[in-house]
Order: sequence, then C-alpha cells, then structure tokens
Amino acid sequence: MVRFGVISYAHPHALRYASTIRASRRAKLVAISGDGANANIAKMEARKYGAKFYPNYEELLKDKTVEAVYIAIETYRHKEVAIRAAEEGKHILLEKPIALTIEDAKDIIKAAKKAGVKLMVPFNPRFTQPLKKAKEMVDSGEIGKLEYIYAISEYVKPPMFLEGIDTSWFFDPKKSGGGGFMDTAPHGIDSLFWLTESEPVRVYADIGSKIWGFKVDDIGTALIEFKNNVIALLTAGWANPRGYPYGLEIKYYIVGDDGFLDIRTAYPDFTVYQERTEKIYWERPDVEGVINAFIDAIQQDKEPPITGEDALKNLAVVLAAYESTKTGKAVKVEL
Repeated sequence: MVRFGVISYAHPHALRYASTIRASRRAKLVAISGDGANANIAKMEARKYGAKFYPNYEELLKDKTVEAVYIAIETYRHKEVAIRAAEEGKHILLEKPIALTIEDAKDIIKAAKKAGVKLMVPFNPRFTQPLKKAKEMVDSGEIGKLEYIYAISEYVKPPMFLEGIDTSWFFDPKKSGGGGFMDTAPHGIDSLFWLTESEPVRVYADIGSKIWGFKVDDIGTALIEFKNNVIALLTAGWANPRGYPYGLEIKYYIVGDDGFLDIRTAYPDFTVYQERTEKIYWERPDVEGVINAFIDAIQQDKEPPITGEDALKNLAVVLAAYESTKTGKAVKVEL
C-alpha cells in the first residue's frame, strides 16, 4: 500500500480524492494538512478518516510515514508546496493547473526529476468509460481518419454554489490564474491531447465574464489546431445555472472521415424528479482511475500516464487561449 498525505482542502476536489484514497485497497490515508482555505474541513476529515492532522504542510512533509502527497492548495502556492514535497522525497499528485506560469511549471518538473519522485496532474476525462471506449475506436480506425472534435469539457456550476466550502480564492486571478476557463478547460485540453496524439499548434479563443458578471471569466471557447491537422473546438467554464440538474457536464462529438462518435455524458446517472430535478451519478471511476494510475507509476517505477510535461503543455494552451482573447488573434502555442 502507498501511504498518502493530503495537503490542503482549498480545492473542493480534495473531498473526493481523500475519500477515494481512503477507500482504496492499494493506498492508506495517513495524514492531512490544513493549509489555505477550509482548514476546518481538513481537520474534520482527518478525524473522520483516522489520519494525523498537521496545521501546515511543512510538518506533514516531515512525516516519514508519508510516501506520496495529493496537493489541493490554492494554485498560486503550487510551486512552493510541490518543490518542497519533492525535496522531502514525496511522490506528487498535483491539482490542475500545474502552476500559474510556464516558468513555475518548469521549476516544479525540474524539482521532481532532481528528487527522482513521480509527478502527475489529475485530468479526469481520459479515465471515464465512454471516452476510454472512444479512444479505442479512434485508435483502431473504426471511424476512419480523425478530423474534428467538438467538446464541452467541462460545464459546472460556479464554485460559490458549493455549500459550506470557502471557494473565494477561485475569484482572485492572482491566486487562481483565471476564472471558469482556467478552472475547467485543462481537463478537456488533456483529453484532446490524448485523443489526437498530436501537438497543439495554434489557439484562437474567446473567454470572458458572459453569464454571471464576475470580475473573472466564467466561460470560454477555444479553437485548437493540432500538428496532425485535427481541429478541436472546446468550450469550458462555469456555465451551469444553480438550478441545473447536472453538477458536471461533459459532451464529445468526435468526427472521422468514416463516421463519428456522439458522447452525451461521461458518467452513468439516473434522474430524480421531486420538487426539483436532480441527476445522480451512480459511478465515478475517473478519480479511482487517477489514483490507481499514480500508484502504478510509484510501485512499478514508471512514468505516470499524465506527466509534468503534459501538464506544462496543457498550461501553455490555456495561457495561449487567454492571450488570444486579449489580442483577438490566433496565438502560437509555445513552451
């Protein structure tokens, strides 16, 4: 079993990752730190799971029983925490985006390589069953030569609707790097890398505060050209209204020259109709898939399926999309 520590509950994903680690037969959750937002939740979760609670990550990293850490602290602190984790010899599962800048991302990757620890960023769509099947069909040529991908990945409700959780840092670009597009687009971008098996060349995007009137953007659309001539259109952000039955919306339309794949939802669900309509997911294999892939990389001493370099390239596309929005022109993806 790999012994995990969770650093911070600032990102609400920590709730799902901690519970998945705790439930895994291949992992043991031994420590949680209360850095950043939601320290009270971190402390309650530590008590709930029987993990040792540390007020700050430095103390957790000194715990020799911890072999790997899942870092869910505010994005602007990713570099600081990830480098210290590497220096202490901990394998690193780092929330997206990897960092706020290309330079910071490169520093994180360099630190992990120097320390000889595994570094992975969890992008979920490639671990969902419909997209895994789609990937098999694309690779086997069942729809012919891949031409276009149209994707909504992801639409979610704004984080302020998460009750009992402090998500105010998401609305501070100095801490988050951006709004809804920065928060959700990295998942879709990774899936496009994976499906096309090609390098992004240029991005043309429109990102803005179009729905909620936030000071940060809430939604964006990016047209991404790949080296193999596949064109992808990705829309992502905080698009779902409060009363929308889905908490998470992922859709793909994958077009080949001999057919297409229409993925309406990435997760099996059922619908509850009462005073309001609610979609209940009955299976979420994606987070378990991320955890298992990370554990495989550690135990088998191999590269994780999503490397630091993949996350760096992902960030480059996101930043190019924001630059395109500013200039109104297509922007070359550069590292």
